[in-house]
Amino acid sequence: MTTADFEELIARQCAPTFIGLKAASLVAFQKARFDDLDAQLADYESCFACHGISVFRLLDEEKRTLMLFYRGGVLDDILRRRDAQKILRRYGYRPSDSLSAMLGRLRQRVQSGEGFPHEIGLFLGYPPHDVRGFIENKGRGFLCCGLWKVYADADASMAFFKRCADCTARFCTRLANGVPMAEILQAV
Repeated sequence: MTTADFEELIARQCAPTFIGLKAASLVAFQKARFDDLDAQLADYESCFACHGISVFRLLDEEKRTLMLFYRGGVLDDILRRRDAQKILRRYGYRPSDSLSAMLGRLRQRVQSGEGFPHEIGLFLGYPPHDVRGFIENKGRGFLCCGLWKVYADADASMAFFKRCADCTARFCTRLANGVPMAEILQAV
């Protein structure tokens, strides 16, 4: 995979996080597409860090790697909210846990092989009422669907989905026009 392909993949998945609309984004890297994924990530790590973006490896399997790109302070604030904490406690997270400990717990849950942990929606910045609705309704009975399944306040969610799609389109267009990712991030 070329540098341009790598940048386009993470831009498509992470543009809303890169510009600050979302707290975090999840990217699944198919290892067969990369000569050295760790080296490519390392090439961008300082650029991401300089713009407040951290990268956390949730899963590393033979065929794929699952990475969380996130804004630490924003994510920590989201996970500290009372409605988010109520959901997280059900899955073994403690209110006193640091963000690092919560990410570690999420990694354990992802790697457990017991199915994908639905509380990951909180880590991705989804509204707690929609995460709770998804868990309680087993993914059925939603009002609408976009970046996530919506169980309340469909109009606000649809407007947010549109903002994210517009942001992603602008980010990817700039990349396609030859603007380096570091320059796009600098403009944020």
